[in-house]
Amino acid sequence: MAFSVAPTAMAEPAPQEQAETNQNLQDISQLACYICDAPVAMVTRVDDAELNFIAKVGLSGSSVAAKESFCVYAMEAPDAVMVVPDATLDSRFSSNPMVVNSPGYRFYAGSPLVSPEGYVIGTICVFDYQPKQLNQRQIDSLQALSRQVIAMLELKKLSEQLHLTSLTDALTGANNRRAFDQKFDTEFARWQRTGQSFTLALIDVDHFKSFNDSFGHAAGDQALIKVANLFQKHCRNYDFFARYGGEEFVLILPGTDRASAYKTLEKLRMVIANYEWPLRQLTVSIGLASAEKFSDKKQLLEAADQVLYKAKTQGRNQTGVFSDS
Repeated sequence: MAFSVAPTAMAEPAPQEQAETNQNLQDISQLACYICDAPVAMVTRVDDAELNFIAKVGLSGSSVAAKESFCVYAMEAPDAVMVVPDATLDSRFSSNPMVVNSPGYRFYAGSPLVSPEGYVIGTICVFDYQPKQLNQRQIDSLQALSRQVIAMLELKKLSEQLHLTSLTDALTGANNRRAFDQKFDTEFARWQRTGQSFTLALIDVDHFKSFNDSFGHAAGDQALIKVANLFQKHCRNYDFFARYGGEEFVLILPGTDRASAYKTLEKLRMVIANYEWPLRQLTVSIGLASAEKFSDKKQLLEAADQVLYKAKTQGRNQTGVFSDS
């Protein structure tokens, strides 16, 4: 079987947009049932060895092994609707578990979903428990629905890309200030609701103005990119790193107490200090504060900023920790 499958990695959609897309695909599946006078319909998407049901009517489950599916055969002919009037009489499907056993399908019709780039990514298809045939109008309508599904998925992908762009710093590729604000609100609300504390760290590149003055803003931009890359490479995969503004970054360490956060941040600080910078050695100063000491997120942010300022005035290249005293 030969068909091109599109890469499926994409940004996480906003919940409301995801719900709207799901409902629209569900409506199209229902319409496919009506047009083809069939009790079962689904929109499918192929992923490695599985065919996933991204919308469905008249069946349970969320996926089927690709090798057991009718759809992979339909996907071999991207420009046509594959119709199987009676699966028991078709050598490709007569021994298929979905035919021989429950649910006992007999009829199938599937129209491939073809992306604008020419990839076949899945199908919209219908099943029936009785042998039957479709007329040309029904076939054309099922093919039209496949184009509508593609248009819907493309719109969803564009929305996800725009959402991702709005939360990404254009220079460093790290999360941006807007993304941080959202994550900060979420983590602080979680701390207030569940008692699961977190630690906030503000990070500033030392003497960055003089670096820019000496080597130019293009070199300064490259330095910021490298600082961001080093932090993202070496921080824990569940920590949240973002560019806060200018030469300042921020790190949220979920479920981490002050002592553990200090050890983590000292390791990260040393990664920057020990890196072989090509123009001039760069270091960072860090200020950290634990959420458990505060009932207001603005106070937490100010506390981290306060100890960051203290670390800078006391010589830089160090981590300051907010304490009650």
